[in-house]
Amino acid sequence: MKPLINNILSFFHRSLQPVRVFFNPLTSKVNTFLLPLKKSWRKYADKNPRESRIFKWFFLIIGGGISFFFMLVILVSLGLFGKMPSKKELKNIETANASEVYSSDGIVLGKYYTENRTTIDLDSISPYLITALLAIEDKRFFEHSGIDLRSWLRVFKGMATNKQNLGGGSTLSQQLAKNLYRRKNYFIPGFSLLINKIRENITSMRLENIYNKEELLTLYLNTVPFGGNRFGIQEASRYFYNKRPRKLNPDEAATLIGMLKATTALDPTRNPENSKERRNLVLKQMLKNKDFRFDSKEMATISKMINTGSINEEQYEKLINTPITAKPHEDYGNNDGPAPYFREYLRTKELPRILKNIQKDDGKNFNIYTDGLKIYTTIDSRLQKHAEEAVYKHMSYIQKEFKKHWKGVKDEKPWGDDKWIDEQVKKSDRYKTYVDEGKSKNQIDSLFSTPVPMTIFSWTDKPSVSDTMLTPLDSVRYYFTLLNTGFMALDQSNGYIKSWVGGTDFTQFKYDHILSKRQVGSTFKPIVYAAALADSIKACTYFHNIEVTIEDWSPKNSDNRYGGYYSLTGGLAYSENVIAAKLIEKVGIQKTIDMATKLGVKSKLPREFGISLGATEISLLEMMEVYATMANYGYKTEPVAIIKIEDRYGNVIYDYEKMDKKDPVQVLDSTIAYTMTRMMQNVITYGTANALKSQFCRHCDFAGKTGTTQNHSDGWFIGYNPKLLTGVWVGGPSPAVRFRSMNFGSGAALALPVAGHFWYKVSIDPKFASLTQEEFPRNEKIIEQVACPLKLWFSPDKYYAVMKDSTLKDSLLKTGFRDLRSMVDELFPEDTAAQEISELELEEVNDVPPVEKPAIPEKKPKESAKLPEKPKKEEKPKEGQKKVNN
Repeated sequence: MKPLINNILSFFHRSLQPVRVFFNPLTSKVNTFLLPLKKSWRKYADKNPRESRIFKWFFLIIGGGISFFFMLVILVSLGLFGKMPSKKELKNIETANASEVYSSDGIVLGKYYTENRTTIDLDSISPYLITALLAIEDKRFFEHSGIDLRSWLRVFKGMATNKQNLGGGSTLSQQLAKNLYRRKNYFIPGFSLLINKIRENITSMRLENIYNKEELLTLYLNTVPFGGNRFGIQEASRYFYNKRPRKLNPDEAATLIGMLKATTALDPTRNPENSKERRNLVLKQMLKNKDFRFDSKEMATISKMINTGSINEEQYEKLINTPITAKPHEDYGNNDGPAPYFREYLRTKELPRILKNIQKDDGKNFNIYTDGLKIYTTIDSRLQKHAEEAVYKHMSYIQKEFKKHWKGVKDEKPWGDDKWIDEQVKKSDRYKTYVDEGKSKNQIDSLFSTPVPMTIFSWTDKPSVSDTMLTPLDSVRYYFTLLNTGFMALDQSNGYIKSWVGGTDFTQFKYDHILSKRQVGSTFKPIVYAAALADSIKACTYFHNIEVTIEDWSPKNSDNRYGGYYSLTGGLAYSENVIAAKLIEKVGIQKTIDMATKLGVKSKLPREFGISLGATEISLLEMMEVYATMANYGYKTEPVAIIKIEDRYGNVIYDYEKMDKKDPVQVLDSTIAYTMTRMMQNVITYGTANALKSQFCRHCDFAGKTGTTQNHSDGWFIGYNPKLLTGVWVGGPSPAVRFRSMNFGSGAALALPVAGHFWYKVSIDPKFASLTQEEFPRNEKIIEQVACPLKLWFSPDKYYAVMKDSTLKDSLLKTGFRDLRSMVDELFPEDTAAQEISELELEEVNDVPPVEKPAIPEKKPKESAKLPEKPKKEEKPKEGQKKVNN
């Protein structure tokens, strides 16, 4: 050990040799100068030994302290306490800027950030802000180079005289250094503040050497915190005054600058009295400190702003009596603002996909939380508002009905088996905490049965929360019976997503039900029917509505009623399960799966006949793609969320039109796609979705399909007009949660009203009313192929026989098949339709069978670019035709 120490000492001795060469002559001169002082001191010490010892220790302590301080400064500057920002770093300061998400109509939907900041230029800042800032925080800003010794003396004077209004000791440059580089905790007890102050002083001097005063002011105002994770004057002025910084008046500017001393205690919305007192002090300093020493030629912008931002005595007297006018405005965090589920979809799906192959100039990938991107989306904020309001309106209603529906029912529970509740209990954080604490099952059961105060989700007109006393077990049951939804609207011509509501409340329920997979029920049937049309089965082909067994599968109609013959159009309109089952048997499972895949289904489908009834789990997003392709005349339509992305400097780094947009690919014959639209118009006019027109938008031209799953667990509706496609799913957190009947458990009752309320709001909005007046183009050839009764009460052969007579056919087409039954009776008098009606049909024998009436156009035909023939406007069907309301 001793040789090692000797070696180390020898090394230091050799290393210091060059230093000695330099310092020895200097030391000699200093000693010569100090020699008389030393002699005088010895004489004094000999006469006053006690006092000399006190002085000696005093100077040793002072000298040691000064030496220690300078040594600490050297060590800090050398990076012993953490790397100091280099000149290169300081030259290329990029503050962490929030990325903003914009709607297609220019509204900020929300932001992604670690620090909620938007950088602006000096000319975007009110002159009053500059004057207020300099007057209260650093009136000698233009006279120092980062450190102001006079301000330190002023602080010491204030401390000595107990005056608190003499200002702080930190310059704006030092505060900027603190804003840019957060303080650290160091391993030396009690020295963290001192080390951080030294770091800030060194950094402030380096900043002063790199930037001019105007640039430093701009940097400061863009980095200073205003509380609540709001950084920079842009965010502060937006949140407190809903203004741009340029528009702030003297009162508002003084209020915001006054906050900088203590952002919470001086928050004008929380502590208006404190804020007013501080604001008035700032105004007083603005009146007092008008003259700042600087070269007005070199700083023309600042000079002009200071002159403009000054106040006089009269203004001051008026302003100090003005009440605080600040109030909180909407924050744009991940949970705040419109379309939160959509923004989360962008954050987790779309932005990672787009940005993974785009790099900054330094080769690094963009960071959505710090790089200040501007993300321009397809969402229309006005349609989004209508969508969210539609969801709130129906879901608040249906949740109340669900509660009434199960109230007083003793032999059943909304979730069926209690095993579902047991599973939810074991998934809860509370249960896991108890297990980690080593509690026994009996102890946990007891704790879950003991009421505790809690805040739970509840419905008023909008999603809200309420405080209550509830056992943890009851809270699990409560949340397990809360229905949720997913709603989406998109432009089928280009796939642009116009609204996206993934659930009832993003704060409470993060799970996005547009992306979740649930059984789709009868909304899958149009895929089966499209496959049938592609397999050369005609829309006016009739199928007997009787029970059927296919291999070991025996599907049932939802109403358990059978009889009659349905055309493809009728089978789809009334959503008869046995008709869909016969179609998939005829077409084949593989062709049906192939059709689903072509149209946009990405989920793996089981090779089972049951998929014809939607016994497979698919997301709403996938089903929207399927229907969009049909609505777009067979051209594949993939949902589009982002149009363009710019970096913080306005450079376009992503352009959908140039980088991602594909040429349209036709995956379904346009004739089949048009036929499917015509068939689904009958679903709206006569079938399971007739409430959309009868209750919400009578004049609207719609096509669509409802869907209901087994046990009434999931309700679906997907429908469109010529310009916009909408889709809805409604259900519980698990398929186990359900209604007991079709009264509320059908797609028409559970899901369709969300779309209905949306379309109604659109129809009365002057900006979008024309959207609901759009009509589907007509193609006479296809219309004629679809023009047949939806249901026959007699053999289709008799119908075909009547239609062979051109005179009878023309008459029937003109009257909408009104006289079909009498014609059949005349042609087949010995075998009337009444004799063929089964017992199940007797109660309906007097009903006029619903048919689609081909119209005689009253207007000039409207041309369809996608179809071979010129379409004409269709008349509305006559009153009295049967409607199905489930």
